[in-house]
Amino acid sequence: MKHSYPSYNRSPALRQLYKYVWIFFLLLFLITLIIPTMIVFSTGSGSIAMNKSLTSSISQKSSTVTEDNKISSFSVNKHVSPKESPLSIGWVTGNNNNSITQDLSAYHNLKVVSPALVSIDNQYNLQVNSNPSLINTMHAQDKKIWARFIINNDTKSNVHTFLSNPSKTQEIIKKIHQVSLNNQWDGINLDIENVRSQDRDLFSQFVKSLSNLLNQSKIVLSIDLPPDSKGSNNKYGPFDHKIIGNYCNYIIFMGYDQHWSTDPVPGPVTSLSWLKENVQEFTKTGIPPQKMILGLPAYTRVWQQDNSGKIVKNPATSVQYAEDLVTQNHRNLTWNSTLGEYYTSYTANNRVYRVWLPTVTSFKEYLDLIPQYHLAGSAIWSLDLMSASYWNQIF
Repeated sequence: MKHSYPSYNRSPALRQLYKYVWIFFLLLFLITLIIPTMIVFSTGSGSIAMNKSLTSSISQKSSTVTEDNKISSFSVNKHVSPKESPLSIGWVTGNNNNSITQDLSAYHNLKVVSPALVSIDNQYNLQVNSNPSLINTMHAQDKKIWARFIINNDTKSNVHTFLSNPSKTQEIIKKIHQVSLNNQWDGINLDIENVRSQDRDLFSQFVKSLSNLLNQSKIVLSIDLPPDSKGSNNKYGPFDHKIIGNYCNYIIFMGYDQHWSTDPVPGPVTSLSWLKENVQEFTKTGIPPQKMILGLPAYTRVWQQDNSGKIVKNPATSVQYAEDLVTQNHRNLTWNSTLGEYYTSYTANNRVYRVWLPTVTSFKEYLDLIPQYHLAGSAIWSLDLMSASYWNQIF
């Protein structure tokens, strides 16, 4: 049976037109199919590119943040002054200005010198012993001067008489401020120790007034405080730790004498365990640790007892002298880790000699308390008893 196809019955021109129409629709179909696919792949490819770009951007941003943090950190660190090394102070006894200036340049890391330059005499008038050459020499050596302020006749009775006279105390305070400015002193070291417990408030008021005036001229006020012997959390002692800690720039804890010359039983002038105990008490009773300076003795005692055990003599000698004495006499030394120092005893001339001997090792252990308790520094009493060579082994 023969099939009939209508298209073949159409004219050639019409068939040619149909052909172009089919091609057109085919092309349209292909375009409709291919272009979205291209768009999808292009978008995907673009997404990958964009993601790479974004990743790169994030990476760059992250890098920028890191760099900014570094810059910010560097900038902050640059403006924040580095932590200062601890203060190192040396007291100098006597009034001879020539002896004060001799050889102090040989003491390494000695930052503050405190000579007795100002005092109250028996008539409660201010006496000043200073001269420009002293100040110029110390400042040329990059050392600060904290003039030590004392009462010549330092008895509880004299101190009471002075403190209980408001007009006299105000007069002295104004004069101290003026002579500090005139002599270019960097600070005042208040060394009045024989204060009665009953004069606690009077002494606190004196410290307040002196501090307020000196502070106006940025003159440092430090004070020397003995251990609180009352053992009552500073409630009844002569020195109010909270007020003093608030008004003084620095508080020097006098880490001596653990055993005084009047003690009936011999013992060390200072020791590691005793220093720790007192530093802890000071910080608990109102002395900010960052204001506290650890005062250390450059001396010890050679205790002498008779056959009955009675103390016959106990002269204070420099640590160096005692060390030489023990070494020259070939005495055996025993290290006491609790005390942080050596001990020896021997018999000679019908007497028993006992010596508690700090050494360079001892001083280094004492000074380790400074970072341990976050203290401001140390002070040595006194440079007259410690040579530069010995000092340099410690500092």
